[in-house]
Amino acid sequence: MFLDKKIEVYFQPIISIKEKKIFAFEALTRGFDKENNFISPLELLSEARKKRCLEEFDNYIREMAIKKFATYYEKDKNLLLFLNFESSVIDKNIKNNFDFTNLVKQLNIKESNIVLEIKEDTINSNSTLQEFCEYYKNLGYIIAIDDFGTGYSSFDRLAIVKPDIVKIDRTLIEDINKNYINASILKSIVDISHKIGALTLAEGVETNDEILICMKNHIEVYQGFFFEKAVETITDEIKVNILEKINTIGSEYKQEVKNHIDKKNSILKKMKHLTKDIVHTISQEQTFHFEKVKEVMKVNTNIEAIYLIDFLSGNQINDTLIDSISKGFYQASKHNEDHSLKEYYYITKEAKTKEFLSQKYISKATGNMCRTYARVINLNEDKFILCFDILTN
Repeated sequence: MFLDKKIEVYFQPIISIKEKKIFAFEALTRGFDKENNFISPLELLSEARKKRCLEEFDNYIREMAIKKFATYYEKDKNLLLFLNFESSVIDKNIKNNFDFTNLVKQLNIKESNIVLEIKEDTINSNSTLQEFCEYYKNLGYIIAIDDFGTGYSSFDRLAIVKPDIVKIDRTLIEDINKNYINASILKSIVDISHKIGALTLAEGVETNDEILICMKNHIEVYQGFFFEKAVETITDEIKVNILEKINTIGSEYKQEVKNHIDKKNSILKKMKHLTKDIVHTISQEQTFHFEKVKEVMKVNTNIEAIYLIDFLSGNQINDTLIDSISKGFYQASKHNEDHSLKEYYYITKEAKTKEFLSQKYISKATGNMCRTYARVINLNEDKFILCFDILTN
């Protein structure tokens, strides 16, 4: 097939930080010419297509990986092996041509220790994709969606694939601490993955910050150069180095959690201080005209909007007080608008402290970064929830 080239299978460790261990290996193809120069996997695949032996090459690599994995599996029956499938091969619906299932049985490897990685966005036929996934899941194999969040991957395919693992693409994770949009997309992917019972895996992690942010977003497992590149052999030295990195990042995460709690308490204290004049003014005024409140808002320029909600019904008492609206499609909420299904209403109502502080979000009115701060107040012996949209950095 490729007699003039040396084909190798390397393993890249996949890490569970919370379990402090190597969770799995991904099998990756490495090619070398007669002078031992590296040949990229894309070049090898391209040549296989030209020689019309892509299916044979795809099977050959998979079988090499399984045989190599067997030696590690004998020592640790909890290890998983991630195997890639060429999308064009799956698209032909040739499940009966895949010989790896027989090899898995011959080597006494449990099917549930083999993860089949598919790039669902490059498979044209939904029915073929569904048939492939159902067939191998019924045999006991694990299904993973690869590179999710890039290309044409979409949430509706999750319902078709019903993956056990969602691998989140590197492009969403790179510089995520500076990219609010990608951070929000990442959170959505993690949320829906957890709701369908799928494990989340961050691909291509390279820095402490990327991993810490992913941990805050409850991503379970990690793969990338931060821990280890793809290597020919997973040595004891590599395992020790990985464990040291896990312990370091674990300690940093614990400190980050503590810092987050301290920061949230500090922000909450700041919000109380920032809004105390308005709370006092409303309490003194004992009316819903808010004329004096408008004057206080001019001084407190960080306050973007104020609205008052009835504690029992969740209906808004006044038209929202807002300095300006820069987005033409947006309309500020009006008197009698129902807020009963909004977090800032029902969480404030049920909280022991009778307060609520939201995560950061982009204001629909101005496009500025905001937080919503809400608290219960008493007016004329009745309870209300006073809400502030406050600009933040």
